[in-house]
Amino acid sequence: MSVAVIYDDLFLKHNLESHPENAQRLVYFLKSLRQLSIPVVKPSQVSYDLLKSVHSENYIQDVMLSCREKQEGFFDPDTYFCPFTFDTAMMSAGAVEKAVELAISGRFKAVFCAVRPPGHHAERDRAMGFCIFNNIAVGAKKALAEGAERVLIVDFDAHHGNGTQHAFEETPNVFYFSTHQFPFYPGTGSAEENRENILNIPMPAGSGDQAFKEAYGKTYPEVLRRFKPDIVLVSAGYDLHRDDPLTSLSVTDGGLSFILRSILEHARGADAPVVFALEGGYNLHTLSRAGYITFKAMLETFGGG
Repeated sequence: MSVAVIYDDLFLKHNLESHPENAQRLVYFLKSLRQLSIPVVKPSQVSYDLLKSVHSENYIQDVMLSCREKQEGFFDPDTYFCPFTFDTAMMSAGAVEKAVELAISGRFKAVFCAVRPPGHHAERDRAMGFCIFNNIAVGAKKALAEGAERVLIVDFDAHHGNGTQHAFEETPNVFYFSTHQFPFYPGTGSAEENRENILNIPMPAGSGDQAFKEAYGKTYPEVLRRFKPDIVLVSAGYDLHRDDPLTSLSVTDGGLSFILRSILEHARGADAPVVFALEGGYNLHTLSRAGYITFKAMLETFGGG
């Protein structure tokens, strides 16, 4: 078996039931694992030195002290914390660290990190948009440390990954490819921000499947051919779906399947392993279907070994 899921029950402890980003998201996303034979690997907490390569030590300490002393509250109007948030965020980043290690070593060809809180909005010095630590940025730093010469980050969340873009806009051997609703939260991600290693494809509300088939059927494969990554890291945000309550990109189940299969199949053709990290997606029933669509695509692309 060349595919795996990384998960720990700790990811359910960071929770505020009244908030869109709550523990039930992960429960629903993983429902299909009961019927699919994919091994589940336990993560470890992220290496502190690796985390410091993405976030400032002052910020990391502030998160820890807030969770342990204040117990609960908000880092910004959108991003809550509870007594478990620091440990959960450390484990989420550690899951991506471990996934990259397993992928680069050749043990698995595709790994899905079923983690929360999400990460791609988190900046070096602050939490933002439901995100505490930037999990996918940690994964990219780990890949470089493990000897990868070129890392491609693909972000299909409906919201632009401002934190990820800012982490690597001066790092030419990390390429950031993002499709997202625009203009929209967080306000970044216009085509004017593009550069040699940044390709934003901003999409208006209602874009639907065809726009994404263009992006992932034509543009993404071209980026892959040109950049020649050693590993592909994916910020997997399922809020691009037409049934998501917070966004308006109008992608169907079929469109989502096309995106995932294109990412996986072209990466396989380029002999690059793929590591996913869960980002957004706020309709529980959509998440349940999305989990099945994702895991089935992984199995059918890489499950044969």
